Amino acid sequence: MAMIDLEVRNNQVILKDDTMRGNGVGKFVDSSHPEFKKGDMVWGITNWEEYSLIIDSPESVHKIEHTDVPLSYYTGILGECSYI
Repeated sequence: MAMIDLEVRNNQVILKDDTMRGNGVGKFVDSSHPEFKKGDMVWGITNWEEYSLIIDSPESVHKIEHTDVPLSYYTGILGECSYI
């Protein structure tokens, strides 16, 4: 039997050496999805890394339409918390 080092946070299993996930802001550098094009700014659940591939769940990010506020607001008051 193999020993697996894991932790459970917010109903997510986190394996040792996994990339952390959470609220983030990003910019598309390339896209083949019809709703997103190069340069689009988005917020949502992302991997915390310099570059991420969003393959299986493009619905986990949302376009940023208003850039007249600091982008960090989209990880808090304009992001997930705004749905409450």
